[in-house]
Amino acid sequence: MRSHPFPRARAVALVLAIASAGPQVRAQDGSIVADTPSPAAVEACERSARKAVPASAREPVEVTFTGTPSLLPDRTGDGLAVLRGTGRWRAPTGPRTFAYSCNLDPRTSEAVGLVLRDTTPAAAPPPPPKAPVEPDLSQLSPEACESSAVGALRQRWPFMTQITFDPTTRTYRQGSGASASLHGSVQGMPTRESPLRVFGFECEVDPRDGRVLRIGISG
Repeated sequence: MRSHPFPRARAVALVLAIASAGPQVRAQDGSIVADTPSPAAVEACERSARKAVPASAREPVEVTFTGTPSLLPDRTGDGLAVLRGTGRWRAPTGPRTFAYSCNLDPRTSEAVGLVLRDTTPAAAPPPPPKAPVEPDLSQLSPEACESSAVGALRQRWPFMTQITFDPTTRTYRQGSGASASLHGSVQGMPTRESPLRVFGFECEVDPRDGRVLRIGISG
């Protein structure tokens, strides 16, 4: 008869040794599949988890555990008990959560292996930047703005001549649904004796109907 170095019956007995008295969960064949772990088993696994958390969080300032860990059945036949639990720590970057699985040797009540997994939910991505308001050019008339610019120039220089606009300098901006602006340049002779000068103009319009709201001249 072949002997086993650690008989199954003894392994089950040692697993039960770390469980406190209380209601047990049994499978259909009557075998114990789960129980409540003893305080010594919980302390051993939580001590091991505390040591593992700094390796994950580097500089945690506080570690706490959530409830009592679960005692799982021995499915490998090696006589080790498995405890699973959860906890949290407060790292410098904020609160984190974790789950751990602890292999416990019931002969010594020492944790012989532990796997710790960070379960902190991923941070929500920042909202996308608001798209810039697209200018509504359907009602924006360069001719209306340029006509207003001519009127503004003539108010300052009544005898201004040779007024011409450079269409390549036109730029459009719309800050809201009720206001848009047309920028450009214009040149002219303020007086008959003066040389040609270049001026800038800024024309604010209502994009809903194209009405000129304001005209400004610079230069």
